[in-house]
Amino acid sequence: MNNVIPLQNSPERVSLLPIAPGGDFATAVALRRMATSTGVTPAYLLAPEVSALLFYMPDQRHHMLFATLWNTGMRIGEARMLTPESFDLDGARPFVRVLSEKVRARRGRPPKDEVRLVPLTDASFVRQMESWMVTTRPRRREPLWPVTDETMRNWLKQAVKRAEADGVHFSIPVTPHTFRHSYIMHMLYHRQPRKVIQALAGHRDPRSMEVYTRVFALDMAATLAVPFTGDGRDAEILRTLPP
Repeated sequence: MNNVIPLQNSPERVSLLPIAPGGDFATAVALRRMATSTGVTPAYLLAPEVSALLFYMPDQRHHMLFATLWNTGMRIGEARMLTPESFDLDGARPFVRVLSEKVRARRGRPPKDEVRLVPLTDASFVRQMESWMVTTRPRRREPLWPVTDETMRNWLKQAVKRAEADGVHFSIPVTPHTFRHSYIMHMLYHRQPRKVIQALAGHRDPRSMEVYTRVFALDMAATLAVPFTGDGRDAEILRTLPP
């Protein structure tokens, strides 16, 4: 496969990988390694890694599923309930209606507090979704991905294998839920307010965001350049001071 930048294998090209305004891929990878070393911070992919992984999904149905997870941060169970009717792609502010997994087994109209609206801010993704729906012509109220969670996981495993065979390796285990963590981190890198991200991701408890924001606490601490090493000659000055 061509036109793909190996993510871990070409340090001299790392500067070509965009993260966010003012972001640096190598620094972001180092921060991720540090933040996830304790097992508390969820494993996540950075934008160039997601882009590369989607490249290795030649089947449009697979590609659009994981592109949707990446663009919305929804859970895999929520994605399974999406229908063409869930998407509003025609207006000036495209968005998708996401049903909470809690209503998965219920019938009838879901409660208002079990539906959240997620803006689709990437124009390229909106065009891809429109094109895919025109091509496949799915029924408006039928699921776009009527498959099991396990099938979706297998699609992802196949893409990871294709990437590795082509020399693109990921330093973390990749699962469908990784896309949710990646969405949240991507929004934080783009300086979106925590409360906004919390609402879009469907987190009821504000404390759920703390596991992500600690990455930026590490970043801030690393850039402070606080010195701790002293000079032994300070003892000469201290000897002149009264007890």
